[in-house]
Amino acid sequence: MEEVRPAYGGRSFADIPATVERLLTGEGSGGLDAAVLGRLDRRWARIVLVVVDAFGWSVAERHSDHPFLRRVAADGVLAQLTSQFPSTTAAHMTTLHTGLPVGQSGIYEWFQYEPALDRLIASLLFSYAGDDERETLRGSALDPGALYPPETIYRRLAAAGVPSHAVQHAAIADTSFSRATLRGAAVWPFTAGDGWIGEVFAACTGGPTYVVAYVDDVDAAGHDSGPFSDAHDAAAGRVLDGLARLAELLRGGGETLLLVTADHGQVRVHPATTAFVNERLPELTRHLRRGSDGRPLAPAGSARDLFLHVLPDRIDDVVALLEGLLGDTASVRPTAGLIAEGLFGDAGPRLRERVGDVVVLPRPGESAWWREPGRFDMQFRGHHGGLSPDEMQIPLAALPIG
Repeated sequence: MEEVRPAYGGRSFADIPATVERLLTGEGSGGLDAAVLGRLDRRWARIVLVVVDAFGWSVAERHSDHPFLRRVAADGVLAQLTSQFPSTTAAHMTTLHTGLPVGQSGIYEWFQYEPALDRLIASLLFSYAGDDERETLRGSALDPGALYPPETIYRRLAAAGVPSHAVQHAAIADTSFSRATLRGAAVWPFTAGDGWIGEVFAACTGGPTYVVAYVDDVDAAGHDSGPFSDAHDAAAGRVLDGLARLAELLRGGGETLLLVTADHGQVRVHPATTAFVNERLPELTRHLRRGSDGRPLAPAGSARDLFLHVLPDRIDDVVALLEGLLGDTASVRPTAGLIAEGLFGDAGPRLRERVGDVVVLPRPGESAWWREPGRFDMQFRGHHGGLSPDEMQIPLAALPIG
């Protein structure tokens, strides 16, 4: 199976926040290699960053004849970067807002272990894993201030005299995650599908400014219909149309660098072919650690990167069981090996105490998950989290606007 390793330290999503700080303030170090942006790697008065969830490199290639991408190719830069691992929204949105890579933030997946509760949680929803509502962790012993990293890029920019604005859909603009990670930024909610365009334009001021927008239409279409479906193509086309409109609106407003990127891509999967490991290997549960609720600590991750919390002396047994079940449809590895290989970057204590002990990485087109009726299932036709090129390769479009 072809795998793409995260290009931390110069060509990954994790390098974007430090680049934004450096280009706006002229201070700081690190970020993207100077060769990525070339002549555009210099001080800018305004930066507008639009993160299009799941708009991977392969999507940009399929839509390369769109007028916006043609304009970028002619007047700016279109570069290929990598996601972090896992290639998942939870890790990347935390990095986007805090500047911390996944190995330091400790927020690595949609479902993950939280040691303060000895339970699995949905990290972006601030809920217990398996709950169908947001914010069910309110009133628990878990303080959002302890779960999410305390520092944000917006506070650092404010200290340097640069105001920040975050454009988010109204459904996520006032959640525990957003309140914690958007500290220091003015929040601009939108409701209509293309409402982000007007909010981004309205947030741009005459002086030094950073505006970041998050758009999830492409990801939603891919999950529901698949990343090669008509619905997915239509969603990607609408976002590109919106970016073309935004570029025109920004003209004449002062020197601006418009950046567009994605947190990850997607691969095609199908619910009917998902391997539900607990159903096909009932004996698996006796090898797993149990949380404070008495349930096995599973599933963490996603159906493209299933993490299991295993009893310390059972890791080899679990790897062997899963390899026997999944054969050549997935790679099964102890997580310690992935940490040693640097797939999480510099893995600090926040990650190490939360990440599972064994990970299943299905091959493209495959998925492996855990099923409990009413709590966990798999209905997606497009998914992400693994190391395949379609999941890991992302674009960075940079367009100068005067």
